Amino acid sequence: MKKVLLALLLISSSLFAELDWAPSYEQGLAQAKNEHKIVMLMFSKKTCKMCNIMKKSVYENDEVAEYVKSFYVSIEIDVELHPDKYGYAVFGTPTYYFLGSNGKQIGRMMVGGATAEGFLQKLKEVKQGK
Repeated sequence: MKKVLLALLLISSSLFAELDWAPSYEQGLAQAKNEHKIVMLMFSKKTCKMCNIMKKSVYENDEVAEYVKSFYVSIEIDVELHPDKYGYAVFGTPTYYFLGSNGKQIGRMMVGGATAEGFLQKLKEVKQGK
């Protein structure tokens, strides 16, 4: 019975797409370098309504989550816990920066939320170097 429950749990958890967030800024950059991936750097705070909407409606979208997992390393930085923001300009939350595996910015930063389709388009543009 335990094996059946475990199998059901594993199957059901794989049905729901979810982003894997790096444990820290430094570890995320190292992971991106090792895996030759782009960094999606999100600045947020707990009281940010749009950040929470993005987490629930955009990042849980299967197509978005799979695309991010394939090509990006996700790093979230809480601006209240890291007021220095690692030197980045943050004009509101969420603010996104996209970095190459070398740590250099790719394309333009993004401030605010988006639909799943709009965010996926932005991710594809960044990957194409636009």
